[in-house]
Amino acid sequence: MTHTTAYGGWRGRSTVTVSAALAIALFAAGCSAQDNASSHPPADTSAESTQSAPSTVSLSVTPEELRGTDPCKLIDEDVLVKFGKVEYDKGISYGECDILLYGPDDESVSVFVELQAGPSEVSVGDPLPTPVLRDGVTVYESEGISELTGNKNCTRDVVVRERIATVAIGVYGDESGSRACRIADTAAGDVIRLLKTGDLPSARHAPDSLANRDACELVKKSEAARVPDIDPRQRHAEFTGQSCAWGGKTIDEPHLSVLFQHLDDALEGRPLTIGGRPAVVNYSPAQNSALLGPSLPSCAVDVEYGEAGPSAKGRTEVVSVGVIGDSSRQELCSLAQQLAPKALARLPKARNTS
Repeated sequence: MTHTTAYGGWRGRSTVTVSAALAIALFAAGCSAQDNASSHPPADTSAESTQSAPSTVSLSVTPEELRGTDPCKLIDEDVLVKFGKVEYDKGISYGECDILLYGPDDESVSVFVELQAGPSEVSVGDPLPTPVLRDGVTVYESEGISELTGNKNCTRDVVVRERIATVAIGVYGDESGSRACRIADTAAGDVIRLLKTGDLPSARHAPDSLANRDACELVKKSEAARVPDIDPRQRHAEFTGQSCAWGGKTIDEPHLSVLFQHLDDALEGRPLTIGGRPAVVNYSPAQNSALLGPSLPSCAVDVEYGEAGPSAKGRTEVVSVGVIGDSSRQELCSLAQQLAPKALARLPKARNTS
């Protein structure tokens, strides 16, 4: 079972570097032929062929309000504590939260919450998510077993607007096989309760935060066309605007990516300066890992943008521009270093990171 930004059992943890996240991100699809993107284009979903269960409750929450929500506050600690000690982690991108539950013998289960357009993706061969009604609200349900660990996984995707706005809940790493779906059902119930009130917890993003920007607006179609073997008219956008890809959308397809993240660790890689900001460049050769499968070579330029906060206070916002394809290291990194300054120049003046 995978998700639109799948990181396996350690997905969303702040220890993942930007370049690693860029290399493994699977972006939600939302194709456009425009040279410059409109703000937050809709994304399509892997479950388009499924028949939805129409909600009987009309939720007043708008997609725009959902984008401004703190996902770590959508599920109350009090409803999860019966499953173990609760630890919240802000993840590495706005619009997502990783909640760890520590049970007996320090067994941990990850509850990953993400704001996205439609139902979660599933692995090839697994059944598509099933739409059901819970308290009058459509919820897409799916479950499976991790091929890598053998642990139980379970997802409950609560629909705010069909194929437009969804709160995705994924429970991973259940060694017992008996807790994942109970935890997911409990979490979904609390999200539904909150959505019905219409009073969503705001993330209180700063006006100049990357949380308010759209990654698709940072690259023109003519610039994306410089990446070999891609169709720049194919653009894949994330619901929150925090990532965008041109060309393919998986790690084994050539594409250009822009990714916004917030990190609590210093950037690692070959240092350089982009637009007067500290930056690093990282190259990753082709790989074939047990967790992610085959991947093409990639090169990413990660640029410090400014201080994150308040929902991710103490971290640094980073803009990452990556080129993935079956090209030489020199060509991939040269393109990334040429496109990164253009992308950064389309953002407002960066805040001080010191």
